[in-house]
Amino acid sequence: MAGYPRKMSWWCLVAVFFSTLMTLDARNRTEISLFNNTWTNVTLGSGDTLDVTLSNVSVNSSFAMLHVHAIHTSVVGSLTPDYHTYTSVNSSDVGLLTLLEKGQSSVTWFVNSTRNETDGTKVWMMALEYNASDPIPGACNQEFPLENDPNIHVHYNLYETIVQFQFSNVGFPRQPKRIPECDQGSSGDHRLKYDVYQYYLPEHDFSEASLVQGLKRMTHPADIIANGHLIRTLDSKKKPNMTLASFKGQGVIYNVIVRDPKLNTSASYIPVHTYACSFTDTVAGCFANDDVAKALSTIAGVIGLFLCFAGHRYFKTELFIFGFLATMLITFILISMYSDESHAVRVGISCMVGAVGGILWTLFWWRFGLAVLSVLLVGLVLGYMFASIIFFTPFGNLNVWLNDFNYGMSFACGIMIIPVFLLAFTKTLSIVSCSVIGSYAVILALDAYLYTCLSYIALNPIKRAVAQDFRVAVISAPFQVKDYILVVLWALLSICGAGCQFYRERGREDFPPCPYELYRKKRQESLPQPNIQQPDQQDREETEPLLSNQEAPTYVINHVT
Repeated sequence: MAGYPRKMSWWCLVAVFFSTLMTLDARNRTEISLFNNTWTNVTLGSGDTLDVTLSNVSVNSSFAMLHVHAIHTSVVGSLTPDYHTYTSVNSSDVGLLTLLEKGQSSVTWFVNSTRNETDGTKVWMMALEYNASDPIPGACNQEFPLENDPNIHVHYNLYETIVQFQFSNVGFPRQPKRIPECDQGSSGDHRLKYDVYQYYLPEHDFSEASLVQGLKRMTHPADIIANGHLIRTLDSKKKPNMTLASFKGQGVIYNVIVRDPKLNTSASYIPVHTYACSFTDTVAGCFANDDVAKALSTIAGVIGLFLCFAGHRYFKTELFIFGFLATMLITFILISMYSDESHAVRVGISCMVGAVGGILWTLFWWRFGLAVLSVLLVGLVLGYMFASIIFFTPFGNLNVWLNDFNYGMSFACGIMIIPVFLLAFTKTLSIVSCSVIGSYAVILALDAYLYTCLSYIALNPIKRAVAQDFRVAVISAPFQVKDYILVVLWALLSICGAGCQFYRERGREDFPPCPYELYRKKRQESLPQPNIQQPDQQDREETEPLLSNQEAPTYVINHVT
């Protein structure tokens, strides 16, 4: 009997332990009820779990979807409370799809936080019901863990952003006798169409209000069509992914509308957002310190302002700047193609080589003084800017440019257009190049503070050269109010700069004389001249003829007839 109290104490300890676990579990689990098509926001603490229930599901609905969006972090959504790999997804934008059974009037999903900070995770959620005639997004998933995956998966790097989703299936009622086959491969009729849309947030705006407003505009098919920009329409014969150009720090929301033209119905996937940068990386992330970049951009802007209004007057300085730009550009492309050095190292080496190239091009002018050849490089830089602008427009998204040869030859022709037409007017080509390129440098300085997309006009051709996959990237620039203002300012600066230089250079020689010829002439003048002694006055008198001042005699000849 002595051991009996000891056994009771062990049982008490076990009971207290399990009751504590149940208390903690109850404390960290929160039940939330949602209504169809209604947004709800909650703060999810560290280790908290939400049991999200959609009640009063319509008997006409065949499936339901849960939208979960976290602000600047990620959450885990699951179809089951055990968060199994094949029933859960971890992302900033989580979507869960449940096929309803006969008689089912409610659906429960589970959401868990992956954040360990004490301030919690802000989460926005909404549930939507769909009818039997609506296509089922992601119901033909063959790659990702979820059986029915309505999520859009986004991967990005410095150059491009890859958007990937899974094909859908046609709608069907609850628990049909036979589930329709996916319309994929050679046996499918490929009737479902997929419209890929994007919506740009305000430039360099990382606020919660801006993101939530954008997500609300990109959730329902009607709102997506009204607010989004259609990028491309796909069918099941093509791969369900797209590559787009990355714009670091620019918020963008992607979504896909799947349409069934036969039944005239549609449904949307889960909207996904990205800023093409990390919120946790302190070196190259969204909130990384860019004071050095701003300082360099400001210096470039001052130099550009000088080039815009006085570049041709200081011709040797103009040649150095354009020689620097051309050499730096070529060097950066070559190093990026054949080296794995970091971005900062490549930029540093390119700048040093560019300085050498600028000096060599200035020395070429100093030695030979050939204005046509010297200005040819200046015109080629202007041609590069012209070709970059052309391919920055929707013209650059034509399928013909997917071929590297077609793109390279066309871009080279675009570079040559400006010199071909203006090289005969060498002075005009020099002044126009200075005004356009100089004013663009001023715009880049403002871009460093206003965060517009105009810097990518010159950067995208470099991306195409150094990143092989960038050839399939769709160029869809986020042109907004600030961009249009800077474009107008660029045009005004170019016109004013060119007009100012033409006015200042009127009546002057087109180009300064060859520096080397001036050097030779001054050098010859500085050499001592040979000393030739002039005869004195007495010697000149002795050598002068005696009759030098006499008039020539006149002879008269008489003719006898």
